[in-house]
Amino acid sequence: MEKHASLTLTLLSLSHAMNHVYQLTITVLLPLIKEEYGLTYFMTGVLGSVQLLPYSLLQVLFGYLSGRFSRKKIVISGFIITALAFLAMGFRTNIFIFSVLLFIAGIGGSTYHPNGVPLLSEFYKDKMGQASGFHQTGGSIGSLILPLLAAPLAYIFNWRVTLTILTIPGLILALVLWRFLPEPTLTIEDKKVTQGKEDRKTILKKIRPSIILILAAAIFVSGQRGIDSISTLYFTSMRSMNIVEAGFFFSMFKIAGLFSSPLTGRLSDSFGRTKVLILLIGVASSSLFSLPWVPDSALIVPCIVFGFASFGLLTITDAFLVDITPKDYASTLFGIHYTVSFLSSIIISPILGFITDSIGFNVGFTILSLILPLSIPLLLVV
Repeated sequence: MEKHASLTLTLLSLSHAMNHVYQLTITVLLPLIKEEYGLTYFMTGVLGSVQLLPYSLLQVLFGYLSGRFSRKKIVISGFIITALAFLAMGFRTNIFIFSVLLFIAGIGGSTYHPNGVPLLSEFYKDKMGQASGFHQTGGSIGSLILPLLAAPLAYIFNWRVTLTILTIPGLILALVLWRFLPEPTLTIEDKKVTQGKEDRKTILKKIRPSIILILAAAIFVSGQRGIDSISTLYFTSMRSMNIVEAGFFFSMFKIAGLFSSPLTGRLSDSFGRTKVLILLIGVASSSLFSLPWVPDSALIVPCIVFGFASFGLLTITDAFLVDITPKDYASTLFGIHYTVSFLSSIIISPILGFITDSIGFNVGFTILSLILPLSIPLLLVV
């Protein structure tokens, strides 16, 4: 079991990294796509939401389907779908067809989160905070590597060639998961289905803390979703950077996740999830507020600090949700969690684009920083 646990953690962390690569690729390349198609900031924001729409809404569906089909097979299918969509996008110039393929890529991406974390929890029942930290580090690595790889490739070749190249690791990963990813052996107790035997009032009482946490997370994660959608556009437009420089600073939002996730996960095991979450919300909000005001020479500081806090928030939320969610409802509620979490991206991306067209980037950063603390009252009643 211990051997299977280590292998599962390694492969799921790698899968988490690849999922983040596919999720953020278009975001990093948006300045080049915007220039080629002559889009406004608002339309660029809408385009960014096309992938995130199915990415968020379908997570509930794939969480539910995991109770009927293999989680492993669902995850593998998702990587194949996204990789092939990226391959096709590299050869299409029509913006409508491009958008359809981007939507399909989002469908593939929606399979991972509602299945990956519950699958990991089957092997790490007593140390989920620490395991969640290492798993989140995998996502951080993917988020860090992507801009450092994709931006130079797009600068040397173009963004279409970059999409084509990124097809390869996704297909290789699908093959590796098929061959080596373990699936938990269910006990007789695990196989008992209890959801249908409980009335609605009992179910709602059991999942109420989980729902409150999911709503709180949707608020404080909006800072990261906003940064992901607008930062490369901000760096190229307001800081006069080229795509490689913008990609580097985008990666600075992610680099702190390499040590933030395991550290904050362990701290939350020791001092409590809620306390550490509230502390990180304060850090994320203040660094986000300061970002547009610091000079270029110090810009790296709020980027790294915000990244440290935001990845810590994601890590602890996953562990906290495992703690308080009844096992029978884990996949479904994780699907709801990630659906609600990424729904903020669908809304925030075009809104920030509209604000930028009308007023400017600075107002957008200020609004984002003020939204995060609104989640604290909800956390206090979980």
